[in-house]
Amino acid sequence: MIGSAILLGIVSMLLLPLEMSAAILIALTLWLTFRGGVLFCIFLGWVLGVFLGMVRAETHLWTILSLIPVGIWFFINWRYKIASDITFVTRAFREPLVRRKLLRYGGLIFPCIIYPFGGSGVMNKYLMIATVFSFALEKISCHVPFLSKWLTVISPEPYERKEKSISGTTCYLLGAFVASLFPDPASVQALVMATIGDAWAVLVGQRWGKIPWLEGKTLEGSLACFCGAISGGYVFGLLVPMGQAPWLILLWGSLATLFTEGLFKHELDNLLTAPVSAAVMTAVIWVAYIL
Repeated sequence: MIGSAILLGIVSMLLLPLEMSAAILIALTLWLTFRGGVLFCIFLGWVLGVFLGMVRAETHLWTILSLIPVGIWFFINWRYKIASDITFVTRAFREPLVRRKLLRYGGLIFPCIIYPFGGSGVMNKYLMIATVFSFALEKISCHVPFLSKWLTVISPEPYERKEKSISGTTCYLLGAFVASLFPDPASVQALVMATIGDAWAVLVGQRWGKIPWLEGKTLEGSLACFCGAISGGYVFGLLVPMGQAPWLILLWGSLATLFTEGLFKHELDNLLTAPVSAAVMTAVIWVAYIL
């Protein structure tokens, strides 16, 4: 059984190194989100990595076909543990935080799918539409009990506050839209960093955070935010060359993500993290260009 896992990892990294780097990031994020279910998260990440390989023009079909038998062998050997993990994940899905984070990960559609095919202009338009739709939907839900109950199930937010303010999800979309107004690659990198960095900060901070520092946030959570932001930006740049940025830019963007997420609370960090990160990276690019 252990041999199948080792073989799957080695063969996958040799044949699809870029896609499997993203798969590792996905699996780790899901494991943090569900707080367990490691084999299920690994296998799901591997499946998504293979899918990335299928849709990337640079990948040959024989490469994918070579991986599938190894994946099937892994699944057969670990099927009972994966089934147990699925049961665990199903229970974890009942938690509001898990459902909220999974919904937020959907924001990666904009930089990871819409941007590579349509560019920053198309991504900006879709973000504007999504922001307006989210804002209108939550305001309408305040007066439609059935709609409010349905939205609470898929995106648990403090709906009692929505008549006076907007939810964290809408703030996230609005911040992503503002960030998309900045030039490439800062705009698209900021979306990836904000989505992954914020998630890692919350999930690690709540589970292992012991040392408080910025506005009650934990040092462990902030360090996880930095690691998630810089690794997410780096892997994204490998998979989407048009959104690639030098290490120095990624470093500054990740630091901006860390401090913005750490200094602000509630909806403000959702609103400001991506725009501040995009602004800092843009400023660094301009300074580097001038010098």
